[in-house]
Amino acid sequence: MPLHHAVAVAIFALLALGLLLGLLMLASYLGGRHPNHNKDIPFESGLGVSTATHPATPVRFYLLAVSFLVFELEGAFLYAWAVAFHGLPAAALWGGIGFLVILALGWLYEWAMGGLRWT
Repeated sequence: MPLHHAVAVAIFALLALGLLLGLLMLASYLGGRHPNHNKDIPFESGLGVSTATHPATPVRFYLLAVSFLVFELEGAFLYAWAVAFHGLPAAALWGGIGFLVILALGWLYEWAMGGLRWT
């Protein structure tokens, strides 16, 4: 990268940092801080943590959500691989097949451990 490009990037970064700090100081000055008990309690969906009507979220929900995210990310990798498939060397085919095998083994392991069962 030529020096004048690096200088331009550095100037832009300094301007962005200055704008960020200026806005934070302006917000702190204009907004102030007025602490009270109600502002300091945890809040979720309008219900406090200590209320009797707040149901506990089952751990299975989080496990299933994380599994969904992992498999969706792998789907994004496979999509990119499929789009560029014709321009890739033969080793990429074996790399993709290996990736699919690892993905299938992970899915089978999760299925066997009951990670996909909701009840």
